[in-house]
Amino acid sequence: MHKKLLLIVAFVSIAQLSQAQAFTYYPFNSIFSIATNPNKAVWADFRFQMNSYFSSLSTEVSPMINLNKSERAKFYVGAGIKANFLNALNPDASKQSPLEGFCLNAGVRTSPIDKLPRFQIVFELSPYANKNFDLGVFRANLGLGYVLGKKKQ
Repeated sequence: MHKKLLLIVAFVSIAQLSQAQAFTYYPFNSIFSIATNPNKAVWADFRFQMNSYFSSLSTEVSPMINLNKSERAKFYVGAGIKANFLNALNPDASKQSPLEGFCLNAGVRTSPIDKLPRFQIVFELSPYANKNFDLGVFRANLGLGYVLGKKKQ
C-alpha cells in the first residue's frame, strides 16, 4: 500500500511539473491517469498501469472529444493505443514492438458535489483489442478524478 501511495504522489508531482490539468485513479482496475484539461472540447489522457511488474509497464495514450458542454457532466469519446516501451529490451525479436493494442473509449465525467466542482466521478466503457486483433476484452472503468486549476473552463 505504501508503494502505491508513493507512486501516486510521484505521478501527481509529475502532473504538476508538466502542467497537466487533471488526474484520475481507477481503483478497481489499478490505473492512474494524467490528462490535459478534460473540460475543453478536445483533450488527451495518459494512463499508467499501477499493479504490474517493471517488465510490463503498459501505458495508454488516448485523445478524447467532449460531446456536450454541460458543467455537471461531460460525455466523451476517444480512441487510443496501448504501448509498452520496455518491450524494446526483450531478447526475442518478435516481441520487441512497443505497440500492444488499441482501445475505444466512451464515458462520462460528472461533478456530483456542488461545493467541490473540481472533484469528478468517471465512468467509462472501453473495448480493447491486441495489436493482432485476435484477442480482446470489453473493459469498464470507474474512478475518481480531480481537475486542477482555480475554476472550470
